[in-house]
Amino acid sequence: MSLDIYEVIESILDSNDGEVRGRTAIQKLVYLSKAVVPELRVPPYRPHYYGPYCSDLSLALEKMVAYSFIEEVKVPGHMYEGYTYRLTIDGLDLVKSIKVNQKKQYDEIKRLVKTCKQFCELRINPLSYAAKIFFMLESLPKNERKMSYQEAVNKAERFGWNIIHEDVEHGVQLLETLNLVKVER
Repeated sequence: MSLDIYEVIESILDSNDGEVRGRTAIQKLVYLSKAVVPELRVPPYRPHYYGPYCSDLSLALEKMVAYSFIEEVKVPGHMYEGYTYRLTIDGLDLVKSIKVNQKKQYDEIKRLVKTCKQFCELRINPLSYAAKIFFMLESLPKNERKMSYQEAVNKAERFGWNIIHEDVEHGVQLLETLNLVKVER
């Protein structure tokens, strides 16, 4: 049995000492988790301002907060408030079951979170660049999943994303570190 969206969120939070800052970071980590572990039961994503977005994931996060599996803490910001999400005691109990019953998938998610943390401290911009690049590659036919950095910049415009060559480079570097793409040199 594969992890569902709730279990994926729980696994991501647990993999980062029980918390992650930002809804966008969680969105991108779940998306990249699905890329690393294709059998995860994650609803489809669609293009959105910060990259691939899943409204069902937002609803799942709200439900988990409402049912006290996750705590949502407002964090004041310079221009707007942010949120940090933390596992509660009940959430930690759920993760214990995941670690036993879905160890392989949990370990893959944990590896992904650890790699992303080492690469970018889970900052939303690098996570978003990587998710955007992977989303664009997935939108291509399987036998044509290649593009230059300039092609990525141009294709991003069609999704309403404003990225530059350096953004593509950062995204590709993270995807390469996660073994999701191979760069021809």
